[in-house]
Amino acid sequence: MNKDKLFSYHKWATQACLEHVQGFDEELYQKEGANSFSSIQATVAHVIGVEKLWLMRMNGVEKPVFEHYDVETTDKAIEAFMLLHAEMELFFASLSEEQWQETLYYQNMRGDNLATSREDMLFTVVNHASYHRGQITSFLRQFGKEGIPLDYIYFQKQNR
Repeated sequence: MNKDKLFSYHKWATQACLEHVQGFDEELYQKEGANSFSSIQATVAHVIGVEKLWLMRMNGVEKPVFEHYDVETTDKAIEAFMLLHAEMELFFASLSEEQWQETLYYQNMRGDNLATSREDMLFTVVNHASYHRGQITSFLRQFGKEGIPLDYIYFQKQNR
C-alpha cells in the first residue's frame, strides 16, 4: 500500500467534498435530513473528531478522548481539516516502515480492547471518511443538489 498516495487521495476527497458543499447556500450545510447524522455539519463534525481519535491512537494513546472541532461553517470545517491533515502528515513522515507495521493497543469508543497496526489504522481513517462522504452526497440529493465524483479514479485523473 502506498500510504502517501492513499492519504493524498483522502485529503483531496475531503477538500473537494467540503468545497462542493461550500458552493451551496451555507444553510444547506446545517439543514436537517435523514441519514446517520442529522446534517452535513454533524457528519463533518463526526468525521473530523474520529480522524483525530485515530491520530491519537497512532501516537500510542490507548484511551483517547473525542475532540470536538468548530465546524459551524464550511469555511471553519475546511480550515479544521487542513490543520488536522497537516498534523497527520507531519506525524506520518516521522514514521519508519517498521513503525507503520507496529501493532498498537487501544480501546474503542465502545470500550472494546483492540490491537491494530498503524497502516491498518490509516486505511480505516480513509475508508471511514469515504463512507461519510457518500452520506454527504446522500444529503445533497435529499436537498435537490448534485454530488460530485470523489472516487479514487477521479483523484488519479486530476493529479497525473
